[in-house]
Amino acid sequence: MRNLTTRLVVLLMLALLIITSAWDYVRLDRERDRLIEVTRTDQRIFAETLALAVSRNVRRGRTSAELQELLDEIQARPGLVWVAIFDPQANVMATSAAPGAPAPAADTMVERAIHNNVAVSAFTSGADHQMVRYIQPFRWPGGGVAALEVRQTLRQVERAFARSLRESIIWRIAMLALLVLFATALTRWSIARPIRALTRAARAVGSGDLSQRIPVNRRDELGELAAEFNQMAERLHEARAALLAESEERLRLEQEAQQRQKLAAVGMLAAEVAHEIGTPLNVVAGRAEALERLLVPEDHPGRRHLGVILRQTERIAGIIRSLLDYTRARRPELRPMPVAPLLARVADLLLGRYRSKGVRIQLELPGGLPLVLGDPEHLQQVFINLLTNALDASPAGATVRISAGGETRLPSDGRAEVVRGATDAPVLAIHVLDEGPGMAAEALSHVFEPFFSTKRRGQGTGLGLPIVEEIIRAHRGEVAMLSVPGCGTEVVVRLPLVLAGHDGGQRDVAAVQPEVAHDQR
Repeated sequence: MRNLTTRLVVLLMLALLIITSAWDYVRLDRERDRLIEVTRTDQRIFAETLALAVSRNVRRGRTSAELQELLDEIQARPGLVWVAIFDPQANVMATSAAPGAPAPAADTMVERAIHNNVAVSAFTSGADHQMVRYIQPFRWPGGGVAALEVRQTLRQVERAFARSLRESIIWRIAMLALLVLFATALTRWSIARPIRALTRAARAVGSGDLSQRIPVNRRDELGELAAEFNQMAERLHEARAALLAESEERLRLEQEAQQRQKLAAVGMLAAEVAHEIGTPLNVVAGRAEALERLLVPEDHPGRRHLGVILRQTERIAGIIRSLLDYTRARRPELRPMPVAPLLARVADLLLGRYRSKGVRIQLELPGGLPLVLGDPEHLQQVFINLLTNALDASPAGATVRISAGGETRLPSDGRAEVVRGATDAPVLAIHVLDEGPGMAAEALSHVFEPFFSTKRRGQGTGLGLPIVEEIIRAHRGEVAMLSVPGCGTEVVVRLPLVLAGHDGGQRDVAAVQPEVAHDQR
């Protein structure tokens, strides 16, 4: 306990010494500034009074000798270095200097005061002390401006400050010495017992009420207290981690249950909508087609209205199909299949739809791609959705690129990424890269949520990417979406490869994969 009290007392006294010394220094420094300001004010009043007297004597025709006599009659002022009178040409007419002081001479400050007819005050350094100057201009007979300079030393102010500082330090040390003796006796009596009581409380709290680590490594009571608190904190940390993991698992299960309920509700709604709307919608479409065939000639104005009806009925039917596709359970029939023919078929399927927009589809698929485990029908829907989004996002004249393997092409600066699904098996990566405006990280984090869409109203249902995620998860694969605002978006689909020995061994892809055009236009 002796070491602890000694440390505490020494640290406390050092802190008190530093704080009080700094306060005394600041206080004395302010007092010195106040004395300097008083000196400057007194100097200004003296200079103004003397300048008024000199001005009157000059107007009465007094000569330089008479002005010198006037200055000699001035009684000595404490700290006065010199008093000098300058004519309008800054020539010294009369001076009164202290013994040992340099001879007064005009400088730029005197010339500026005469030229501007403005009083000037400034500090200057002497041989071993600081001085303050005050230059007071006054009217000279004939319309000119002369000046009177009073220069005074601050040695007395500095001496007073040093004397006060020494006295303050002496009194401070004496007071702190008494406080050290008193604090040492007090802490040895009043700190040991509270610390032991706190140690006993720490052992009780260590059973699991409070948590706080104490980074103190000592071989005294504080070290024992730190060990108890750290042990308690470790137990609380483990308990909190277990509770947090349990809460996260419960939240995940609740979210999954809510998602299942939502999907079930959407499925029921989609089935009812399909049943209630499908039949009359087919009737409307059939009648519109019949009327369109009856209207002649080809440029009949009614055909345009019938075309609008047919397009809108097709749109409603597409929305119903998307809802049914999203809510319908997907059980893919996985089998070894080549990817290149599927991608070529999807590109040909969408090429005519976007030909008028001027967007190109470029396949960059090397020969000899390995087989993947997949359902051709489901994977065709995946790449139709992804390629449709890429074509819609691309401006006129842009190119949508489809490649396999390799690294992502988007730059890493400013790139946001979201991944769905996971796989630990060897995979084949299919890249779909567009040249659209890209998406910020906030928008990208919601792209796989149902009914979220960045397209204009009426251009998308917001179910395309959720369907893609569901199909890829059913294939035990992974889909990643990367985007850089202003550079475009890249979707990477990773599908499990056919391993050797599966279905009688891996076949040669070149035997089943047709030639793919590298530039579909």
